[in-house]
Amino acid sequence: MRCSMNNPRLFFFFPLASVGGAERVHADVMSALSAYPKEIFIRYRVNPWNGRAYAQSQFGKAESILLKREFESYGKLTFLSNYLEAPRLGRIIRAWYTKRLARRINACSSPIVIFWHRESIDFLWKHLASHVHIIDIVHNNSNNDVPDKTYLVNDWAARINHRVLVNAGLMKWITPMYQEQNDPMELLQKISVINHQVSFPLKLPSKSKEVFNVLFVGRDVKEKRLPLFFQIADHFLHEPQIRFQAVGVENSLNTPQNVHCHGLITDKTTIERLYAISHVLVLTSESEGFPKVISEAMAFGCVPVVTAVGAIPDVLEREESALLTNPQNCVEETIEHLARLCADGGELNRRSKKAYFYAKDHFDLERFNAEWRALIQSVG
Repeated sequence: MRCSMNNPRLFFFFPLASVGGAERVHADVMSALSAYPKEIFIRYRVNPWNGRAYAQSQFGKAESILLKREFESYGKLTFLSNYLEAPRLGRIIRAWYTKRLARRINACSSPIVIFWHRESIDFLWKHLASHVHIIDIVHNNSNNDVPDKTYLVNDWAARINHRVLVNAGLMKWITPMYQEQNDPMELLQKISVINHQVSFPLKLPSKSKEVFNVLFVGRDVKEKRLPLFFQIADHFLHEPQIRFQAVGVENSLNTPQNVHCHGLITDKTTIERLYAISHVLVLTSESEGFPKVISEAMAFGCVPVVTAVGAIPDVLEREESALLTNPQNCVEETIEHLARLCADGGELNRRSKKAYFYAKDHFDLERFNAEWRALIQSVG
């Protein structure tokens, strides 16, 4: 591997290559930095956080690498679990590979390591030389009550050269953690906020006046609380003008008759067609960062009716485009909001336009690309 004396070489360390908001942001970052030579390291071939049964299933194995080809289009891709959890001679291979990888990175004159989630790089960072720059992408706190110091790498925050927050609301978690350190101002100066980017239609889509479309986008995992979305839909079972659609969700015996489940959608054009016809995006999550699906939906004029968790209230609470619900009472509050928006076309249109223009102001592609490129030049 040759390393240029003038051009930084990028080494990306990410947990997964599956389809999700975080993974889409990672693909966007690599696209913005396409001019730089890069290598990509994925910690797990199969998502370990969804349980053993999922990890061993054919669906789990397939879902966990859905973005593999796209990631590979940006550079050489390596699954770290092939070495760090090798089935034979595991400890020996792990130690050998860690030292080998560290030597490769340290041999570069201008290496920049970019990672998300401590587990992606925890095995390696102590072996990196001082001239290796480290950039941490922070998507969420992973804990909605107090700063999660383990997740936010509190014990080696000083070693990180720069931290990129994907929304300004994350400052409330980072700031108190840094204030406990020896030089909090120096650490805080190493933080940038770079909102993610989304695609926009040429103009705000016209929505149906006869049918009121409600959309859910997310995987059927505990924190998304899909059964609550089904409760909301079931309330409107006998109101045919209100239709519900769910992306990332398979049909089951518990699916209400008025919910059309699309399963996992990887085609960008297909999901954008659903955004274009939907009036409202509903999320019932008990924990989030600031999901990319919210900004994607807003770009197509969908009004977010979402739980006030994670960074969502910090980003949207003052915006007239969104309606935030109490996570403890989100079913009743969402039902009330949907009924009102369905009946009041004026309010719906006003909020839809505000959502679109808010997204235009905050999630623009050119702004995203320029800020990431400027950061790499300043660090490298």
